Amino acid sequence: MDSRSQLFAEKYDAVFLLGVLYHLKNPFSILERLAHVTRYCFLSTRIARQTADGLPLSNYPVAYLLGPEECNNDSTNFWIFSDEGLKQLIHRTGWNILAYTTVGDTNNSTPADPNHDERAFCILKSNAVFELTAFPNPVPTGEKMGKTTIRWSTADACPGKVYVSIDGQEELLFAGGRQGVATANWIRPGRTYEFRLYDSDHTRLLDKVAVATVTQ
Repeated sequence: MDSRSQLFAEKYDAVFLLGVLYHLKNPFSILERLAHVTRYCFLSTRIARQTADGLPLSNYPVAYLLGPEECNNDSTNFWIFSDEGLKQLIHRTGWNILAYTTVGDTNNSTPADPNHDERAFCILKSNAVFELTAFPNPVPTGEKMGKTTIRWSTADACPGKVYVSIDGQEELLFAGGRQGVATANWIRPGRTYEFRLYDSDHTRLLDKVAVATVTQ
C-alpha cells in the first residue's frame, strides 16, 4: 500500500485495515490519504504497553520500530504503537473514533513477544471526506410527487453549495452551508436528478449523487 497510489484514485464507503498497519513503512501517510477517499475504516493492529525490558509506553503517544527479525522473523513488520500513540495517529490523520477496544495481554503487552500480544480494534469515521447523500434513492413515486432527503458536508470550515440538474438541464441552486439536511419534495416519476456539491465559489465539484425514481 505504501507505493500503490492508484488505490487513492477512487472513493469508498469503507475500508478494512486488519493486521495491516504494522506492515506499512509510513502509516501516517496512508491513514491520512484514506481519510480523503473513504467514510469509514475498520482497523486492527498490534499495540504495546511496555518494551521487552519493562519500560512503560502506555501513557506516551509513541511508536516502536521493530528490528527486521524481532517479530516473527518477519522483516515486513515495522511500527508497533502504544495505546496513546495509536489514538494520536488516528486523530492527527483526520479520523474520529466511533468504537475502540483491545484484547489480549492488556496489562503487559510488548512489541514482539507472542506471549504478550495485544490487539486494538476500532471503527473510524473520516472527518476529511466530502459527503453528499440522498435517501431514499431510488425515490418511490406514484400519482403524487416523491421526496428524498439530501445530506451534505464539506468536511472543513468552508461552506459549500448544493446544486441540482434535472434531466441534464442547467443547474439550479438547492441549498448551501458547510453541512446540512434538506428535503427535495418535488421528485417526479420518469425524470432524472443529479445533485452536486461544490465549494463556495461554485468552481470545484466536491461530490455528486444521481437520484432515480421507481413507480409504486
